Amino acid sequence: MRATVIVCSDSAAAGNSQDTTGPVLVEGLQALGCSVAAPVVVADDLPAIVAAVRAADADLVVCTGGTGLGPRDVTPDAVLQVIDRELPGFGEAFRALGRKQTPLADLSRAVAGASGSTLVVALPGSHGAVADGLAVLGPLLAHSHSVLAGADHRGLVRTTPITAAEVDAAVNRADAGAVVVFEGRVRDHDHGRAVSSLKYEGHPEADLILREVVSQSTALPGVIAAGALHRVGELAIGDLAFVAAVSAAHRGEAFAACSWLVDAVKDQLPVWKLQRFVDGSEEWVNCA
Repeated sequence: MRATVIVCSDSAAAGNSQDTTGPVLVEGLQALGCSVAAPVVVADDLPAIVAAVRAADADLVVCTGGTGLGPRDVTPDAVLQVIDRELPGFGEAFRALGRKQTPLADLSRAVAGASGSTLVVALPGSHGAVADGLAVLGPLLAHSHSVLAGADHRGLVRTTPITAAEVDAAVNRADAGAVVVFEGRVRDHDHGRAVSSLKYEGHPEADLILREVVSQSTALPGVIAAGALHRVGELAIGDLAFVAAVSAAHRGEAFAACSWLVDAVKDQLPVWKLQRFVDGSEEWVNCA
């Protein structure tokens, strides 16, 4: 993912002070896997910020500084002028995290939204705020990038990153006494051989079959709800490949049903796995 950092600061733009937040943000985004150039520095001027955001050739634009209540704090206003759709959840999550450190976090006007296929974020201009912003942004980056790029994220078998939270939310009920979640991740070995990466390929009807297996699991004793997702395409070591969740009134029923669901998916889902080994060899495995 290509990212651009824009530092919004009158003093830094005028050369009266040295910005230190921008480089920290660049380093943090690089740690999240982004390709980032040196920060762009602009004054606390609405037209200048708007122009800088629109000029950025990036999948992600993060502005830092100018998000408070001062007369020159116009960064959120510039972002809101540029984006097509706001993502209120980002600002809510950011302020909730900052609130653990200071009640003044609620004075921040941090915002985020989508401008075409670009995610645009405005963060306060401090090291602590940058750390909090990256903590909130990190888990959202891969999926938001895939969605904004137009990838299919609606099916149960999909090419975009999957999360356990999505399946957990689908099965959580007020009358559930237990929720069991299973995560299948890409490991770095198989039968003593070092694995470098995986590729999953699914039959065109794989999504329909996964839906049917999930439906069958809801008929098991005590099951209230069930859900599952399977990712296909190129996956790296540690990526989440499959997740299943079951809610039930009691833990025994939830554990038994989730185990049945995982085994049924492994037996029935037409998904083939290409394992690539560190020694350069490859092997197709006909299992989920």
